[in-house]
Amino acid sequence: MKKMYFLKGMLLAFLAFQFLSCDNEPLTGEFIQDEQNDAAEGQFRAQVEGEEFIANSVSATLTTDNQLVITGSKPGGENITLAVVDAAVGSFDLSLGGTINNSGSYFDGSNNPLPYISADALGGYGLMNITALDTSAETVTGTFSFVGLRIKIDGDGNPILDGDGNPVLEEIAITSGSFNAIPYIIDDTGGGGTGSDPNNEFFAKIDGVDFVADSIFVTEPIVADVHMISIKANSNTGAQMRIDVPRSLGVGTFDMVQISDGTKLIGVYNAGNGADNLTSNPGTMTISEFDLELGILKATFAFTATDPLNQVPDVVEVTEGNFTVYFEGVPGANNMFTANVDGTTYTPDDITITTDGFNQYPTITITTTLGDQRMKLTFPATITEGSFEMSTEVIVGDEIVGTYTPEIGTSITYVSSPGTIVITNYDLANGIIEGLFNFSAVDATGQDPTVYQITGGEFLAVLP
Repeated sequence: MKKMYFLKGMLLAFLAFQFLSCDNEPLTGEFIQDEQNDAAEGQFRAQVEGEEFIANSVSATLTTDNQLVITGSKPGGENITLAVVDAAVGSFDLSLGGTINNSGSYFDGSNNPLPYISADALGGYGLMNITALDTSAETVTGTFSFVGLRIKIDGDGNPILDGDGNPVLEEIAITSGSFNAIPYIIDDTGGGGTGSDPNNEFFAKIDGVDFVADSIFVTEPIVADVHMISIKANSNTGAQMRIDVPRSLGVGTFDMVQISDGTKLIGVYNAGNGADNLTSNPGTMTISEFDLELGILKATFAFTATDPLNQVPDVVEVTEGNFTVYFEGVPGANNMFTANVDGTTYTPDDITITTDGFNQYPTITITTTLGDQRMKLTFPATITEGSFEMSTEVIVGDEIVGTYTPEIGTSITYVSSPGTIVITNYDLANGIIEGLFNFSAVDATGQDPTVYQITGGEFLAVLP
């Protein structure tokens, strides 16, 4: 599979997780700490610029080294994510930056894919109170408020600049936030990671000088429901390098971003001794092996490292980068898709998994190509295990549609009528969905009498 998923055209996204691992003590005496918790049991709510936000779904993960991530989501991509390290009963400063690794972020589900984030360097700030962390029931309760900022973009996804050439920021206030008895999952591979595996390999040159890794740590954080592989390498001189890789990428060459919300491909370099983080601008990575089932990632990379906030003039060239790392594999986690078209086997060369939203419904689309042929399946992310009938088009947002294009760019696209999909497994914790499908592909206008029979369809999709 040449490529599973890559979001093109992403120029900027906020740096939601800092490079250095620092201690974060519970905050005392700096903010009002007796906010009222109005959430019902199992509920996550807040005020977004005075408008009520009540999450349709809530997820929480606590790693074995007490990194806590809570996300409250609504249809259409709107969500609030809170992340703190050293989680315990107490108050935590969300002003991400420096020695503070805690943050609050808000995705509004608009055409701007960047989150508002409580980063100190951008003028953001906030407070989260954990009032109960029940290790027996595995639930967490607390309150929060924060002010987040993001870069404003135009219709083409480019940052809007002011008269001095600096990005224009927009601000949002999240207030009266509360969550009550939210169940959390213990993640013994995510934030805590697999540690420094002696089989891991990492090498690069920094301005022509060898970067020799003394220790290599591989973690598997889940950020805003996106599964990531994070590689951190420490050199014997105190320098550090980090590469964040979305788990949904496959074999191929991909561009790095300059600033990431924790869910994008990025390279970060820090010379140590109090130096600033420098990030990839530009940068590329070529993945030669990415086996999610066996837990193997091999790649080469190179990037120019600069200050993402343009506060220091340092420029570092990272070249000849390569690594082989091992992580916790998930049985059956590699993307798979197969079907028959009028009895002829259809096994695609390329599988792309994307998530989107339609009329407030989050959707999942599996796009496959085999030569000039294309086959797609689109269904709501809220689908459950069971059998469902297909439709000819997405109108409301909760329809399930299959399409088949015999010759891309030449023929029309034929749509499912009728068709059936059976979801046999939906593993939310690991982001894996499996199913079976069959459909008759017809001309939606009724002008072409040709009918393609799509039978024996099977898929396994690793969600981004």
